[in-house]
Amino acid sequence: MTVNYSSRPFSAWLIFLLTLFVFRVAAQLLQTVHPVTFLPPFDAWQSGTLPYPLLLLAQLMIIALCLRMIIKVRTDTLRVNRKTGLVWLIPGFIYLFVMLFRLTAGLSFAVEHSWLGALIPTIFHLVLASFIISVGLYYWRIDQHLIRWIAYPSIMLSAQIICMVYAYRGANLSLATFIPVIAAALAITLLERTYPYRKTWHADRNNVTQDTIYMLLVQILLPRLLSFSIVFMILGTMSQQSTPATHLWPHHWPVYGQMLLMLLSAEFMRYWVHRLAHNWTPLWRLHAVHHSPHKLYWLNVGRFHPLEKGIQFLFDAMPFLVFGVSQEVLALYFVFYAVNGFFQHCNIDVRLGWLNYIISGPELHRWHHSKFPKESNHNYGNNLIVWDLLFGTWFLPREKRVGDLGLLNRNYPMRFVEQIKSPFVRGLDSFQ
Repeated sequence: MTVNYSSRPFSAWLIFLLTLFVFRVAAQLLQTVHPVTFLPPFDAWQSGTLPYPLLLLAQLMIIALCLRMIIKVRTDTLRVNRKTGLVWLIPGFIYLFVMLFRLTAGLSFAVEHSWLGALIPTIFHLVLASFIISVGLYYWRIDQHLIRWIAYPSIMLSAQIICMVYAYRGANLSLATFIPVIAAALAITLLERTYPYRKTWHADRNNVTQDTIYMLLVQILLPRLLSFSIVFMILGTMSQQSTPATHLWPHHWPVYGQMLLMLLSAEFMRYWVHRLAHNWTPLWRLHAVHHSPHKLYWLNVGRFHPLEKGIQFLFDAMPFLVFGVSQEVLALYFVFYAVNGFFQHCNIDVRLGWLNYIISGPELHRWHHSKFPKESNHNYGNNLIVWDLLFGTWFLPREKRVGDLGLLNRNYPMRFVEQIKSPFVRGLDSFQ
């Protein structure tokens, strides 16, 4: 079935994929001309199948071909042609599955293999496969709403893979966590512009300024001071000591098994703290800061009062520090936590389908930010929604869109300095 199709979202998506590939080419070239320490070494960027001069020539030709295709999509000069679409889609999916096998092999039984174990090239082959499949979809003219269904799983999976590859390669864990998180933020920003849930939720300059302050000071700097930086500094010391607490954690489990256990246990504690914050005035005065925005977009996920963020630290990091959870597990958890948080607040018309019974995503979280308490006092899950299902607070009306967001007090201050003081101003908050 064909639809009224816009070339703009697809050209933006193709530009994003090509930008990732250009980064790979530029990074390897930089390591050839002027090596830097913050990027993987030259050899990590290729498998050695082709000599580098020939590889570079092939890469430049690929970039030129991709640019040509982007221009055609941008100018809407490609006609609907399902046969041509199949010519792109069939090899694109074969390419994708081969590279997924290569990635799996390189992370498991073929770590030392020169081609299978070349993880960074594999990632960027996946990018090229995505480019080919996207062009095929454009030729085929499949309903563009497809991207709304694949946005969350594809970006989340990509972020986890990038983090895992960096961690297994022995890269600095800050690099292994922040590179995929930043890449996810860029992709989500692009999707917010092309597939908005509500155009009136686009942020203005003042929104971006205030939320950037929160993101830098409260969501990035403060947690690093209180949480993950502390974990990384003393984790090595704890791992060398035999304490009763460390024996309680299943260190022998696979990394993703440990991360799932961490998610479930952290979510259980956060669920009750969050629920209490909506029903106990002292905590609500802090939590009201997070509910103050009248629109949702990914950057205002960081709008938390510093004192509340400190309370969250007690449940997000401290217990797992005591248990001696490994750095790799913490890194993967952090990436999931960050990317899912971006999606929770995103202004993208995404669809999660059955994942709404597992993940605390945007379709659920928008109702949690409703102005009306009968709607907002639900969906307390931070990353997972399983505890809401178990304790009866899951809420997702069908065939209905959320209305006004924010607090009952529409005059609640919105600037950073004012909101830091607002919990201590009696009567300012409107209790949910």
